Amino acid sequence: MKNLLLILSLLYLSNAFSEDLGKKAPTYALDQDAREQLKAIVAEKTRNGDVERYQKHQIEVLKAKLHNFGDLGLATNNTYRSELRDLIFTVPKDFKDASGNVVAHRGTVIKPLERIALQNGLIFIDGTDQAQINYAIHRASSEPLRIVLTKGSPYELRLKYKNTPWRGGKSIPFFFDQDGLIIKTLHLTYALDIKTVPTTLSQRGTQLLIETGVRS
Repeated sequence: MKNLLLILSLLYLSNAFSEDLGKKAPTYALDQDAREQLKAIVAEKTRNGDVERYQKHQIEVLKAKLHNFGDLGLATNNTYRSELRDLIFTVPKDFKDASGNVVAHRGTVIKPLERIALQNGLIFIDGTDQAQINYAIHRASSEPLRIVLTKGSPYELRLKYKNTPWRGGKSIPFFFDQDGLIIKTLHLTYALDIKTVPTTLSQRGTQLLIETGVRS
């Protein structure tokens, strides 16, 4: 934490230094060494409490991010639907190995689930909706699913369920799809769109089972 505060402080002071050289800032003699000017500015901002206030502010910002990861904007739809789909990936260009040999030609169609099995499926939920949390925990307790939030705080949920027995451990792991990276990747790579929660993705043979809503 001390290293983090030091880095944040230095970033702040760097910005402050560039600002203080503007028209409204104190002026210094032309022959004064720039390093001495910087030392003077740092000393002044430390003395008047600017550095301490900045550090406290940044700590609060970091805490807020831990407690609220944001909202990917997915609507809730509990109506159950399911479909089986082939995951198909078309190679966009020739891929070569270190020796220059083409190992995958452009246009080659690959079905990933025919080559490798998923160790875990995914269940996307709104982490501020207790009904969805309960549903995800119920599903993931008996199926190999990772619980992925599209809204809410995985940090707070991990604390809430930290003493819950879970697959040999004592805490339920919750994850957050930061910046919607998982959802974007599924869309760009496999044209698979996740528009509502809860949505569950799991493997069935060589196909992907897509379930939206709550399965009774």
